[in-house]
Amino acid sequence: MNTSFRFLILTIFISLGFITSCNDDTSPTEEDNYSVNNTDIASTPTTEEPPPYDADEIDKINPEDLSRQIKEIGEKIEELEKESTKQFDEYTKMAEFQKKILEEIKRKKMIMRSKTVGTEEQKKAQKDFEDEKKYGREKLQLLKEKNILFHKLTRSVTEAKNELTNLQKKQEYFLKRQKDKKTKKTKVN
Repeated sequence: MNTSFRFLILTIFISLGFITSCNDDTSPTEEDNYSVNNTDIASTPTTEEPPPYDADEIDKINPEDLSRQIKEIGEKIEELEKESTKQFDEYTKMAEFQKKILEEIKRKKMIMRSKTVGTEEQKKAQKDFEDEKKYGREKLQLLKEKNILFHKLTRSVTEAKNELTNLQKKQEYFLKRQKDKKTKKTKVN
């Protein structure tokens, strides 16, 4: 399964869990508007085939430069994948922590509801619940930002891989063209 898609699913479930646990209005004046908009996160970059190569353009290619570019992009991909793995690990830990926060919110909500309305105990329990909700929102925002960062890294890896593929195809075409020229020259002689 695509890693970005797994992140999207995890983020949606965590967000929905947070919304579900916090969406119970404790007073009629409280305004809690939550929305999860991960449409941009779910979008995947498209890969386009490179345009047919112009023979004159291919003849002007410096093979050393092309090899150097391929090597640099390969190193860039390796670096981006390492960073992506690191971000994924951090994201997973943050998601687990967010689940614990959701459980604590649910627990504090149950405590608040079990107290007699209007008593000091109920007011204290409500304050604890509200504080935990606020803390959960802050951590959820950090989780969303981590998800966006991971998505950008994944997109960068994909784009770099596409660029690498295009350069490799160009190199193959260049080598084939050079071989064909050499063969034609040999046949003429």
